Amino acid sequence: MTIKEIEEKLELPRATVRFYEKEGLISPKRSGNSYREYSEEDVAALKKIVVLRKLGMTVSDIRDYFDGAASLQELLEQNIAELEKQMKELEGALRVSKLMKDKEKDSGGFDEEYYWEEIHAEEAKGNRFLDIMNDMLQYEKHVVLKQFDLINDKGQMIYSVKESVLKAFVTCLAVGVVWFFLEGMKWESFVEGFFWPFTCIVVFSIAGLPLHFLGKKHPEAAEKLKKIGKKICIAIGFLFIILTILMWLKII
Repeated sequence: MTIKEIEEKLELPRATVRFYEKEGLISPKRSGNSYREYSEEDVAALKKIVVLRKLGMTVSDIRDYFDGAASLQELLEQNIAELEKQMKELEGALRVSKLMKDKEKDSGGFDEEYYWEEIHAEEAKGNRFLDIMNDMLQYEKHVVLKQFDLINDKGQMIYSVKESVLKAFVTCLAVGVVWFFLEGMKWESFVEGFFWPFTCIVVFSIAGLPLHFLGKKHPEAAEKLKKIGKKICIAIGFLFIILTILMWLKII
């Protein structure tokens, strides 16, 4: 069975099927022309995956089930507990929302003090509401990514984590190769050339984190230090290039 037939039979996007394959949940065989051939076992596995995902199980949970690391009963018990927790979190919010809808129907206002007390009363009964700590975590994530220039002003990723790691690795690899040829094609030279830019990237990444926390209380000072840090990085880069050229010319 081809990927197109799988798409039509299961009404699954091709990218979703590829994702499950990448995660190791299915392993279609390759035909002589290298096309994937999906068996009935693959179709059955995909149906199981879709059912369990729609029940709320994670890909990791499903992998554990397929690998035999966890039984279906164990995962179902865990999933039921998680769903019940989510339902509890919505009970209080649903009750207060209905109350607000009826109470403010004619006034068009918003008595924040009243609902503040209502929410606290519901929480005291054991009812839960959405965890607003996630807002803080999202904000912290945004600020840290911004600190390393990984997102733009609109909060969109400039580079994915994979792309950023790949760019850093290619940079270190390129420096290692250059150093390898400049130092007489020795393996130790390649390691040395790879190691130094790698160390610089790690050090500057770690050093940049305190600027994030400094920026909360002293944003102007943090911004100045960030600009100074960038200038230092550029200066070190130019110095490294100059030293490399001088070594290549055998001046030093």
